[in-house]
Amino acid sequence: MPTQIQQKPGKPLGLIFNIQEYSVQDGMGIRTTVFLKGCPLRCQWCANPEGQSPHPELMHSRVLCKRHHKCLSRCRHNAVSLDPEGYPVFQRGICQTCEEMACEKACPEKAVTIAGAYWDAESLYEKVSAAMLFYRNSGGGVTLSGGEPLAQPEFVAAFLALCEKTGLSVGVETSGMFDWGRVGKFIGKFEFVYFDMKCLDAGLHQQFTGCGNGRILENLTRLAALDPSRIIVTIPVIPGINTAEDMICRIAEFCKKLNIVKIRLLPYHPFGAVKYGSLGREYLMARNLSIGQPELEHYRAIVVERGIACWIE
Repeated sequence: MPTQIQQKPGKPLGLIFNIQEYSVQDGMGIRTTVFLKGCPLRCQWCANPEGQSPHPELMHSRVLCKRHHKCLSRCRHNAVSLDPEGYPVFQRGICQTCEEMACEKACPEKAVTIAGAYWDAESLYEKVSAAMLFYRNSGGGVTLSGGEPLAQPEFVAAFLALCEKTGLSVGVETSGMFDWGRVGKFIGKFEFVYFDMKCLDAGLHQQFTGCGNGRILENLTRLAALDPSRIIVTIPVIPGINTAEDMICRIAEFCKKLNIVKIRLLPYHPFGAVKYGSLGREYLMARNLSIGQPELEHYRAIVVERGIACWIE
């Protein structure tokens, strides 16, 4: 992945932190999932915290680090020091503005990496379209995820336009927290929309995601008015936040009123917890939380009883 693409007049750039090829979990068929940076939410359970900031970020793995200190010797900005155990500590505010990234290039174990690289739409299309045969034979395509992909609407619109010319299927995963005025012209072009619904309680939503849910509910309502058959509401099942039976009922009833007929349940997992340390952040969720299969099946039955197809992933 290129570390930087120079800005071209009239050609927006997209900030991408991962491209996962041959994915079978982010939509129909074989897909390429493109993860875009920048998200207005700060969900405490987020499995991709490197996708939240709208800037490239330095990540440091203590597991991979052999304490050679080459990052320290190569940094010209005095942004690296050592903790009592000899591990590097980064002044990430300085790192965010660094264009050299000498620390990443110097580390032989790749313990230092930069999450986020700039792509133009043509370069991204060229990369993903290389698997066109697999997409067509499997009914797959590309899924834009994040982060929040709709936080980069100009780039997404440019990429969609290229895919539209060749019939390449594109789906999107969204938190629902986006500016309708900036995406309304193209949001109906996605083959499907995975739309997150954390909970309907505005206070809980604010507490655990850092944002209220008013705009999310408004965007889902407007999107459903276009074509509810393309929407799959995704409920991340988080203990203590939306695991009350009443909350699942309320979400299902809300979807039913909008004629949305597909819901998927994503059980909580702490697999992304290690990334927070790599970003110099604290993981705020308890790691011993879990959702049992009987509980998930019960939630699924609640949704199905209301005439909505529901599955667990």
